[in-house]
Amino acid sequence: EIHLPASAVIKNMQENSASFEGWAFIIKRWTELEEIVLSWDKPNIIPNSVQAAHYQRFLFRVKHFSTDFKEWFSVKSCCLIFQKDYVIDDLNTYFLSPTYEDRVNNNVQGNESKLEAKFTYGDWSNELKRIAKAKYLNRQLPVGLFHHPVSNKTRILPKNKSAIDIWGIGEDGELLVFELKAIGNMQIGIISELYFYCHFMKHIRNGKFRYEIQPKDAIGNLSTTKKIIGYFLSPALHPLIDKEVINLINIGTRPDIVVHFLKFNPTDPVDLQLAY
Repeated sequence: EIHLPASAVIKNMQENSASFEGWAFIIKRWTELEEIVLSWDKPNIIPNSVQAAHYQRFLFRVKHFSTDFKEWFSVKSCCLIFQKDYVIDDLNTYFLSPTYEDRVNNNVQGNESKLEAKFTYGDWSNELKRIAKAKYLNRQLPVGLFHHPVSNKTRILPKNKSAIDIWGIGEDGELLVFELKAIGNMQIGIISELYFYCHFMKHIRNGKFRYEIQPKDAIGNLSTTKKIIGYFLSPALHPLIDKEVINLINIGTRPDIVVHFLKFNPTDPVDLQLAY
């Protein structure tokens, strides 16, 4: 059993204490346990608050993960009632944060933001396009979600800094999603981030999540893409995340989503390889 206190379910999902998906894969990979059960304490939160948005994202992740990996992962019976707090249903359409008008210069600060710029607009972009077979790359795609109309009062999932690091469209029409980490950042939470972003984009592809005003650039073509290919883009992963962990992810998400690990050398843009 993986148990999360109330403080963990409203944290940023990249933090190790919040990454139940990452730990579930690690436990499944490195032990002989046949079943993993998730439980958590329900947080006491204010409606429409940032904490409420983080909790909704947690419930989104729980729903999809328990479906994808139902053969060995489940929610503890005492927590099933908590899932009724999840506000995204199968009948309605939901709306996305507006896209950034200037992604070239937006938030280019810090090591990872500078790397994003290099991989999308800078001198590293050609190599990433080549190895990922991408015909288009861009950065900072917001993943905030709202009821209609889009406003702070209708927020469902976190907005502002919540965005996909790098995304693109493949030569054969695939939707590409990259979770980028700079050297030294090797948290288990990279799994939760990429897993969430891939499923979020899946809802954009099927039209459940859409924009109030359709973007005129390549974002407007996301609904026409084929399967989703997700990449961990990092100099190194946590030592417990190996090829078998990647295989476990892909067994559950096939055929809609496939993930890989792209390893790069932070000092040499040509030293970029598909590790697995």
